[in-house]
Amino acid sequence: MDFADFSPLWFLLVLLPLGWLTWKKSLVDRLPALKWLAHGLRAFGVLLLVLALCRPFMTLEREEMHLICLVDVSESVDVEEIRSVMEEVEKAQSGLKSGDRFSLVRFANGLDQCEMEELRELLKNVEEGRVDSSERGASRLAKALLGTRLLFEGGLSKRLVVFSDGVSTEMGVGEALRALSEESVDVRFRSMDGIRKPEAAMVSFEPLTQVAYRGEVVRMKMRMKANESMNARARVLNRGVVVAESPVTLKANEEAEVVVDVPMATPGESRWEAELIADRDWFPVNNKVSTTITVRGEPRILILHRDEKQMRPFARAMKKQGLEVEVRGERGMPESMGDLLAFDAVVLADVPATSMTVNQMAMLRRYAADFGGGVGMFGSDNSFGLGGYYQTPVEEVLPLTSRYEKEKQKPSLAMVLVIDKSGSMSGGPMALARASAKAAAELLGVQDQIGVVGFDSSAQTILEMTSAADQGTVINAIETLSAGGGTDAYPAMAAGRDMLRRTVAKVKHMIVLSDGQTSGNDYGGLAREMRNMGITVSTVALGQGADHGLMQMIAQEGGGRYYETNDPQNMPQIFTKETMKASRSAIKEDLFGAVVTGDHPVLSGYEDSDLPFVLGYVMTKAKPTANLLLAAETGDPLLAVSRYGLGMGLAFTSDLSERWGSEWLTWGRGPSFWAQVLRGMLRKEQAAGLSVTGRVLGERWKFDLVRRDELDQPVDRVRWAAKALDSEGRELPFQIRQVGVGRYEGEVDLSGAESATVSVRDVDFGLGKTMDWERSYPAEYLLDRELSEGMNSLASFDPELPRGDLKKANAYRDVSHWFVFFAFAFVLAGLVLRRI
Repeated sequence: MDFADFSPLWFLLVLLPLGWLTWKKSLVDRLPALKWLAHGLRAFGVLLLVLALCRPFMTLEREEMHLICLVDVSESVDVEEIRSVMEEVEKAQSGLKSGDRFSLVRFANGLDQCEMEELRELLKNVEEGRVDSSERGASRLAKALLGTRLLFEGGLSKRLVVFSDGVSTEMGVGEALRALSEESVDVRFRSMDGIRKPEAAMVSFEPLTQVAYRGEVVRMKMRMKANESMNARARVLNRGVVVAESPVTLKANEEAEVVVDVPMATPGESRWEAELIADRDWFPVNNKVSTTITVRGEPRILILHRDEKQMRPFARAMKKQGLEVEVRGERGMPESMGDLLAFDAVVLADVPATSMTVNQMAMLRRYAADFGGGVGMFGSDNSFGLGGYYQTPVEEVLPLTSRYEKEKQKPSLAMVLVIDKSGSMSGGPMALARASAKAAAELLGVQDQIGVVGFDSSAQTILEMTSAADQGTVINAIETLSAGGGTDAYPAMAAGRDMLRRTVAKVKHMIVLSDGQTSGNDYGGLAREMRNMGITVSTVALGQGADHGLMQMIAQEGGGRYYETNDPQNMPQIFTKETMKASRSAIKEDLFGAVVTGDHPVLSGYEDSDLPFVLGYVMTKAKPTANLLLAAETGDPLLAVSRYGLGMGLAFTSDLSERWGSEWLTWGRGPSFWAQVLRGMLRKEQAAGLSVTGRVLGERWKFDLVRRDELDQPVDRVRWAAKALDSEGRELPFQIRQVGVGRYEGEVDLSGAESATVSVRDVDFGLGKTMDWERSYPAEYLLDRELSEGMNSLASFDPELPRGDLKKANAYRDVSHWFVFFAFAFVLAGLVLRRI
């Protein structure tokens, strides 16, 4: 026995003073024993009345059961399978006891309690085509599970058997199963087979980009699947017109993929459809998938070249292809990000790194990483390593690196760096001088040698002539270089001359760096002497205080090159540029064929073409992340692309001028080829500092987010405002979590949603992005489906033993009326004793 509520016991406190008054003020003169007995009986009666208010009940076990069979009759379940299930249901019903209850419920887009004959009639109508697809075009399993709760009879054991493929077209199955468990409903699951008729479906249709420019070739990927092996055709349509078609052989239950490249012709929102036409197919509704691509108009491209007129023919050819190209000189790089964003891509055709400040190069890197801009480079004497781009922000963006494997047949190089280490070089300039020396050493081949001499008022040998292969020794020696003292370059140059004279290298070169006025002596005579010995001398004048005239004269007499800069940060670019030129191995000039080595939309239509020869190119090496598209017959890179942040890097190691690219300029298909290549690197993103990419995998919409600040540094612990809504305005669960430095992930469950809109926003900085998704056909017709949450953990059902493992139900009987009866009996007995 138990009580439902004990709060009425507080009434006993009120009865205590009343009982005391009754005892003291009683006018009845009776024996004390009878008096005590009478009061006791009445008090016990009152206690029973109070306990009756506490709603006493008794728990009894019952063996009777209520069995509900929930049968899936949606389109995704085969009709013959439903008939098999009906036989199992009848067998289970026959195994029930006389006191049991039974209900049959069918569900699809709705829920309906029915009899077996009604279910047979439904199947007959389905086979005769008299059932509307809207009636069976969904599997609302969650609502069906919750709806059965209202059918169970109280006081009986509850068992629900779900006959279904277990895939719901709506969310909430897991929550519904938990609610049934809390109500002591024993849920069993009998899995049903899907459609057995030949069926093929288009699974997804994904363009490489959602934003393109007019004339750009966009790669589109179609994925399809069938439950039987069959032949089919996959095609792409725009405004009802077939623009691409490809045959495909589908294997049973294996996903097939077809890739097509399609040019974008009309600016604006462009709707595209992927359609699958199979030899045998049951549902036509799942054969089409659509997507939208935003097509922009004429893009703007900035090309920088030391001699602008050499690029004007190329610019005019691109204009005819729908590209607006602006050609500027080597100092034409924009100074601000706002000015740079006026262009959709920037190409460095023949511009050394020394023509740009370090800030401009960093801005160009951020233009690609955070704003999605395209950054390209063409080959020349001032490109890649020859242009001083080794280990610069620009080289980070490009798919090729200047550090390549020097060929053994190339002449060996012995190089001495003569570096000013006077007191004026202390601090930042000295640190940059060390970095410059290390960068130069890294670019040398294993057969090359390097030495370093420092000077203030006297010469100090920092590194004797050492093999460049011994990088550890070289780097450690350079690190000991420190500033202090006066300025006298002559002894240091003489020491460097002696080092080079003792070597047997084919090429001997010296680089002299100074930022001040050096002491007298015959520098011109020393430079001429070295030149006569086969040693060339280049000089670098740093800052306004340097003796520019002297440094220029030394370079002229020494047969080298003269550089001057007021910014110490330009020193690494100067040293790497000079090292590459001195090594005489970074350029190959001859007649080289171009070989297609990669697959990319920019090559669409040219894979089997006889591409023109190049007359020369700059030696480089492809990065691991690069997509190498064209290579010379020697295997060296010619054309490569790679993704960098939100943007794209492009490198062509030959050029498009008369020097190396005359064959390309006269090729009839050249303009259309290069227009297609340039369109592939154009800026697509418009947001700064925030990148959000989404992909749909099954019924999950997964997001990758990258957040960077105005200095291009990753931002951690971002406070996100994330929201996802379905087509009916219901909010879908959506949370963003940090998974790396400046990197975040999120996921939205699309089960049951026909469309969804996702919004993410950085609360503190107001940066945000909105993305939309739309299901091309109802989820009921998907071939690639997963069991709904919780279904795979349910116990199976045996129709031979419908009561197997059944837990007895607890029945609750109210006994408060017995408490009232005995309460009045005891009170009446107490009154009788008082009157006797």
